[in-house]
Parts: sequence; C-alpha cells; structure tokens
Amino acid sequence: MDHPVRIPYLLLLFWTLLPLARAGEEVRVLIDVSGSMKQTDPHNLRVPALKLLLELLPPDTRAGVWLFADDVEPLIPPAAVDDGWKRQAQQSSARIHADGRLTHVEKALIAVTREWRAKAADGNRHLILLTDGMVDVAGGADADAASRQRLLTRVLPELQRAKVHLYTIALSDQADHALLKQLAVATDGWNEVAASADQLHRSFLKIFKKAVPRDTLPLENNRFQVDTGVREFSLLVFRRPDSPPTELVKPSGQRWTFENHPESVRWHREANYDLITVADPMPGQWQLIARLDPDNQVMIVTDLKLQVEPLPNYLVSDESLTVAAELTDHDRRITRENFLRLVQFHLRRKDDESAQWPLSPAEDPGVFTATLEPPSQPGTYTFTLTAASKTFQRRWEQSVEVIANPVELDLSLPAQVGGEAVVRLIPDPHVIDLKSFRATAVPEDGRPISFVPIGEGHWEGRIPVGAEAVTVTLQAEARDHAGHPLPLAFKPLTLEVRAASPTEAEEPETVEEEDPEAELEEELLEEDSPPGWWRAAAIAGAGNLILALLGFLAWRWLAKQNEKRRQALLERLGE
Repeated sequence: MDHPVRIPYLLLLFWTLLPLARAGEEVRVLIDVSGSMKQTDPHNLRVPALKLLLELLPPDTRAGVWLFADDVEPLIPPAAVDDGWKRQAQQSSARIHADGRLTHVEKALIAVTREWRAKAADGNRHLILLTDGMVDVAGGADADAASRQRLLTRVLPELQRAKVHLYTIALSDQADHALLKQLAVATDGWNEVAASADQLHRSFLKIFKKAVPRDTLPLENNRFQVDTGVREFSLLVFRRPDSPPTELVKPSGQRWTFENHPESVRWHREANYDLITVADPMPGQWQLIARLDPDNQVMIVTDLKLQVEPLPNYLVSDESLTVAAELTDHDRRITRENFLRLVQFHLRRKDDESAQWPLSPAEDPGVFTATLEPPSQPGTYTFTLTAASKTFQRRWEQSVEVIANPVELDLSLPAQVGGEAVVRLIPDPHVIDLKSFRATAVPEDGRPISFVPIGEGHWEGRIPVGAEAVTVTLQAEARDHAGHPLPLAFKPLTLEVRAASPTEAEEPETVEEEDPEAELEEELLEEDSPPGWWRAAAIAGAGNLILALLGFLAWRWLAKQNEKRRQALLERLGE
C-alpha cells in the first residue's frame, strides 16, 4: 500500500475545505411572498431566477435565503456554499409561494441583518431584496407611513454602520421605487426594476455581478478563447421561447447539447436559460450556437486574474472616475516587466464606441490606471476593461449610474470639534414644486435633523460633528408641478472637522521611508510562511498536534506544486 501517494490527496481535501470556514463574502436574499405576487409573478419565475443566482455563487462565499410577507421565514439557512448546499438550495427554492397577506419590509430587514448588526464585519456583506409592493403592515395607512419612516431613520443607519450593501429589485409599477432606490444609493448597493417576472433572471444576474464579481472571458460573436490558465468555465446562455436548442462546440469541433454531453460537464437548463460548466476545458477557441444576447457571458476559475478596484455604483455628474487594474497570479500581483509589456489594458464604455481609454502604468509596479470624466447626462452606463495578450484574455465589467437629482448640495465643515456642519439644499424650481419640498438628515446615531427653509429656495440643516467622522444619510421628498412624486436620492455624506490650513496645522509627523529591500525580504518571508489561518489554528489548536502536523505537510506539498505550476504558466504566457 503506497501511503506516500495517498496521504497528499487526503491532505489536499483537508486543505480545500478550510477556506470555507474563513470566507468573508456573504450574500443574503429576501424574497417577497405576499399575495400580490400571484399577479406580478403568476408563473413563479422567482424560483428559476433564484436558482440561477445560487448556482453562480462561488465556493468561497456564505449565503442564505429568507421569505417575507406578514412575517419572516428562513428558506435556506446561511452556510458556506458547496455542492451539498447548492443541492439543498435548489430543492428548497420550490417552497417559494405567494400566500402572504402583508409586505413588512421593516421586519424583514431587521430579522435578516440582526446577526450582522451585532458584530463588526469581517468581509463584504450583500443583501438582495426583491419586492413588488409598498410597505404594508398591520394598522392601516398611518402604520405604513410610520414603518417606512423607521426604515429610513433607524434601520438604514444601522445597515450603514454594519457595512451592508443593499441591492433592491422592484417587480411591478406598484413597488415603492423611491424607497428602494434610496436604500440602494445610501448603502452603495444597486437598484433594479424588472419590468416583468421574465426579466428577473437578468436582474438577479446584474446584481450578482456587482455583489460577487467573477473573472470572465470576452464573448464576441458567440466565440471565446480559452487559455491554459483556465481551470473551469461557466457559460450562461439566455434563451427566448423561440430560441433553437443551445449547442457548444469545442476547439476540436466536437458538439455538445443538453441531451448529449459528457458526464463531466454540468448542464443546468431552465425555461429561459442554460448554464454550462466545463472543468479542465480544452485550450483554444470555443463556439456557442445560440442567439446573440448581450447578457450571455463566460465566467471562469483561474489563477491568472484581472483585479480591478471597484467603482462607486452611484455618481453625481461632477465626479471623476479613476480605474485601477492589475493582473495577479495566485492572488499575488504580477510585476515582471517582460510579461506586462505584452499585455494591453483597455477601457471602454459600452454605449459609445468612441469612449475608450488606454490604461497607463502607475507608480506602483504592476498597476495600470486611467482617469475619466463620467457622462454628464443622468443614466446607467456600463464600462468594460480588457487585459489581453497573444496568449490570454481577461475581462471586467461594471455598471454605474449617474444620479439625476434636481437638488444642488452645498457643504460647509466646522473648523473644530464640537462645531456644526452646515448642509444647504437648493431645489431646482423649474422641476420641483418648492411648497412640496421636505428634507431630513439622519446621522449615524439615528436622530433625524429636519432642514429648515432659509431665504427663498434654500433649505439648511446643521449637524454637530465630534472628534470622529460621522456618516449622514440625506432624505428628501418633493413633487413636480403636476403633483407627481419625484424620486430623490443622495449619496451618504461623511462629515468631519475641516482640515487645518498649513499655518494652522501642527508640525507634521515624521514618516519613515519605505525600504524596498526590507519589503522584498518581507514578501519572501510571507511566501515561505504558512497563511494566516495556519497561525490562528496553531494558537487555537495547540492540543491537536497531529492535525497541525498534517496541515503543515499539506501546505508544504501544495506550495511546491503551486510554485512549479505558477512558474510554468508565467513562462508560457510571457513567451
């Protein structure tokens, strides 16, 4: 019996399970099951839409799903995402119904985020809320208005403090679009409006790409190029009722269909999409036989990644954008000049072929940047960034919204602790009926401060500022001259004591210069040291010496294998 061969595979299994316990990304989903869903989602398309989201979740996340109406019902308990969790989630999704009576958004948000609000975030927190109606609680219109107000003045500041990104999907014209948009903007989440239940799949996909972005390959004219660094790809193909059956053609010319494909290929099929996952794909050009669709995409698992600093989801028209990108191998930035000089980084805006920007090397080795002015017109714009050489391609995409807000904001910060920040709001009288304008500032402590009119067409709010910066959420209501309500949304404001001028400032602290040699030595030490989980395990598990020894041996064995693979991959790609 050849123990030296079998033991590494046992250790490999042990090693791969550990990251699930320390994953920081977490996604939670809240689905409206009130009775109105029988009209807005008569075919219960929430089920396949949720299945798509769950199937796309990578294995280094945690996720859970809840249903809400009058009350809140756990559907899929939050846990680490793995194959077993996905199987349970796929089965449990069939329990989604439309039998509830009310739409208690406040109760739902409080229940699902209770654990998050009780402790500091150790990773990114993403909450997806799907609803088709207004806030509707027991007690009539006054109770509804009170619950809505508590959402903005109590629940929202708590979500901000807990670092929760709230993504909202409105399914129907009857949904409270102004509230959902305000919750999304204030938490730097995203707001989607699904015109019909048929659009839910695409809405979930857009939000997924923001919450848990994955590496992708360019898909041009239904063709995509797979390089030797791709360990797995998942091809998402949207279908219409009249679409022909989807086919996938390998570089060798072999054709696969839903009815005829290898057992090693996972082909998940729903009424309006296919999700095809291929492990260890053949390098070369693959072809998709299907209708062209801008939302079709190829998501990959790879060690060679394009990392891009996320952009703000919401912008005002005078904000500039700086995009920073880097290539990483095994999560370490690539800085080799002879490799990077063969790579072209290119940024473009999808709606305008003339809006293109090459990225230039930054001072930090291996980082490439571009600075651009966002579109001046309000709306949603999608930016794509491609890193390409002769041997590989990687693609990144993000949508941003330039907010249309006919209210000018002016901010004055205090010069000392204990002073007041003065926020002035100036509504556009051509758009807004000034008699209808109301505004409130909600600091992190949750005590709302009302704006008061100062002169003609100006409103002012004064917020005390202490020693530490405070985040303030602005809320405003207004109607146009025809009496229609206007959706007004503001990005959160960070208020702090105004920076002192050079003559007022104290003598600056002495900053030690970085020692490049010391940094290099530190990197080499990190490269030869067990990762952070090992150090924690060594402290916490001193009594389990055998397990610790197995973990150490696993790390040493995998480190050698990964280093050989990394060097071989970089040599091939740099040729």
